[in-house]
Amino acid sequence: MKNKKNIYFLLPAVILIWGLLGYRVYSGLQPSTTTNEELTVATFKPQELKETEPFTISTDYRDPFLGTYNKKSVIKKTSKRVEKIAKVPFPMIVYKGMMSSQSKKSVFIITVNGQQFLYKNRTTHNEVKLLKGNVKEVTLQYKGQRQKFKISN
Repeated sequence: MKNKKNIYFLLPAVILIWGLLGYRVYSGLQPSTTTNEELTVATFKPQELKETEPFTISTDYRDPFLGTYNKKSVIKKTSKRVEKIAKVPFPMIVYKGMMSSQSKKSVFIITVNGQQFLYKNRTTHNEVKLLKGNVKEVTLQYKGQRQKFKISN
């Protein structure tokens, strides 16, 4: 008698749960054609950057080893923003080779915009300055910018 009461209570509960589960699966598989959803576009506003003020570090505390007080204070400076220099394109440069290999009197053959020049260390032609070089490559400076050029065959 007691087992029948449980069946009378549990059987409708199981049927109800399976019915709800089946209905959700069936409604999820059927696409609804009556919904007209508008897409919303999120807008992005970057926060304004605030400059930080310089701060000081107080070193007015007892030295743990000596037992004395330190009266010096250290000032921490914030770094300044460095303005980016607009890169100026280098002229057409070809490193042809080295004529003389003596350390102080080295002579390099470099073509700048189709014109061939003989460069020694720290010499300038057409605003192109030779900073240093060796048999394999040279370092040139043009309007404040440096670039290395390897030998061409």
